[in-house]
Amino acid sequence: MTLVELKNGCGLTPWSAWRDLETEMERLFADASREAPPSRFAWAPAVDVTESADNYTLDLDLPGLKKEEIEVSVTDDVITVKGERKNDREVNHPGYRRHERRYGKFERSFRIPDAFNKDQVTANFENGVLTLTLPKREEAKPKRIEVRIN
Repeated sequence: MTLVELKNGCGLTPWSAWRDLETEMERLFADASREAPPSRFAWAPAVDVTESADNYTLDLDLPGLKKEEIEVSVTDDVITVKGERKNDREVNHPGYRRHERRYGKFERSFRIPDAFNKDQVTANFENGVLTLTLPKREEAKPKRIEVRIN
């Protein structure tokens, strides 16, 4: 006995696991190749967050931006970086083959729970990388406790 499926309400077609797999794979590849749905922000820069004994450091990749196009703010225990990367090129250029770079507004926020001196945050922008240094408060720094042996 062969399993069959009803096709378009008429006629029977033998069931094939391979056909189902091919259909699912085509759907997955189609979904992956579609543009992401529009969101509030067009893109989000990549960031590395590191911690040392004295500081938290955030390195954000912001290629193509000028320092005047970047805004950094600290509110309570949240540091926020906002900006906009503008596209000055015509996308419909006849030589365009692929368009992967993202343009538009972005905003990234990071919560550092009450562990850094908000008044001593520094920002350095060099070669398209924004480096934010957040000095730790004394009480947030690791302390070494000597263990005595009797």
